[in-house]
Amino acid sequence: MTGINPALPRLARLLIAVSTLSLAACSLVEEETDVQAERLYGTTWIAEEVGGEAVAAGVEPSLLVESDGKVSGNGGCNGYFGSVIIDGEAMSFGNLGATRRACPEPVMSQEDRLLRALDGTRGYRLQDGSLMLLDGAGATLVRLRNGAGA
Repeated sequence: MTGINPALPRLARLLIAVSTLSLAACSLVEEETDVQAERLYGTTWIAEEVGGEAVAAGVEPSLLVESDGKVSGNGGCNGYFGSVIIDGEAMSFGNLGATRRACPEPVMSQEDRLLRALDGTRGYRLQDGSLMLLDGAGATLVRLRNGAGA
């Protein structure tokens, strides 16, 4: 028996439509994630909380993420610099270096906590004007505010 199964063209059209919609949905999710990442770039973020503790009074640790993958900031005492990789909601810092000035407590221990938190960052979330740096389990390591209004 020869001939084309009449259901085949209809099934093929349905599969093409589903594939097209799936690709469009993936593209929209990727675009939304890219737009979210774009909100990070070129903004100085000021740490308000590190490791669940409020930052020391009068100290404003900062983070600046550039679209070219560079990161810099001030830990409260020393400047730091390195690289950042952002892939969707994943984020990790690498090759971090810092100046080595000694400062009084509690600034030094706070800076140490911040640098350890950056090293342990595996993701991020933007929420209510804040940037949260997250560990691999999704727990907040650092909460920062947009420094544009500061």
